[in-house]
Amino acid sequence: MTNRYTELLKEVSKEHSETKDESLNDRVLILDGLNQFIRCFGAVPALNDDGEHCGGVTGFLLSTAATIRKLKPTRVVIVFDGKGGSNRRKSVYKAYKEGRTGLTKINRLAGYEDLEDQQESMRNQFSRIIEYLQVLPVSLTYIDYVEADDIIAYLANHYFKKEVTIFSSDKDFLQLVNPRIKVWAPTKKKMYDEALVREEYGVIPQNLVYYRVMEGDKSDNITGVRGVGPKTILSKMPFLNGDVLDLDGFISKIKTECDDKLSQKLLENMTTIEMNYGLMQLKDPEISSSITSKVRGIMDNQQPQLDMIEFKKMFLVDKLYTVFANADTWLRNSWLSLDTHLKNNLNGQ
Repeated sequence: MTNRYTELLKEVSKEHSETKDESLNDRVLILDGLNQFIRCFGAVPALNDDGEHCGGVTGFLLSTAATIRKLKPTRVVIVFDGKGGSNRRKSVYKAYKEGRTGLTKINRLAGYEDLEDQQESMRNQFSRIIEYLQVLPVSLTYIDYVEADDIIAYLANHYFKKEVTIFSSDKDFLQLVNPRIKVWAPTKKKMYDEALVREEYGVIPQNLVYYRVMEGDKSDNITGVRGVGPKTILSKMPFLNGDVLDLDGFISKIKTECDDKLSQKLLENMTTIEMNYGLMQLKDPEISSSITSKVRGIMDNQQPQLDMIEFKKMFLVDKLYTVFANADTWLRNSWLSLDTHLKNNLNGQ
């Protein structure tokens, strides 16, 4: 096994030489971990060799690996919600994410007998994906009582200074898109840059938060402004596709550029608008200096690496032969170049 790993390292060295001058943080892929896991658990009906559903694990690994092969990042960061979720948002709005079970409609091929069976499998697969990620060359981040959205926004906006791609189906991240930051939406298979956000939503990315504030977000139990949907926003609020607005600037535009009826409706719902803005804006995530210090410490000090032997041990225990037809080739093609690049940077090469 060790000799084979050495051979694979030699094979990848030539490929890696093309990017040897790139630093660790030149081209970063940040994954919204829980978003990715829930999506895969519900959508991927894969079964292991015992006929047990394993789509949460295998879907996560295969989808992530495919994106790495496509984008060729110099670093991969995977962020999960910490225990307890977001204390800050719940203090602002007690009903935030109320009613969420973490469950999703499952493909019938998964074969669950009842809801309890599904819940147990979800918990087990979530724990297992963390174990797999710990032996792959990715930086794992989660801080108790802090939501992944805030950590991802902080990393993309303030920690990393060059190219960043955020991997998530959460539309809130689209407000972060700029010449340096893009969003890969796996469900739509679209890479959102500034032009695509404007084409699809009719507003510039920096003002998309106001679109979301008025629209609301059912998945987070956030109620929008009744009667103000996409058609109204596009036809009666063209200023959202102009200059970048802060909240005060947005309110000023409501008063001066909306027709009387719309202006009155929005001003009557200003409490909702201001609360939703506090819940949904990610440009300047409201996290304490102690939290940002923890995040920076994790990013500065983690030294993740590929452990092929340990990965294959878990692979054998989980009986994933059918899903991963050739684990050696998959590990080499998906992870080895990233691992080599990380090691070279950590060694100062």
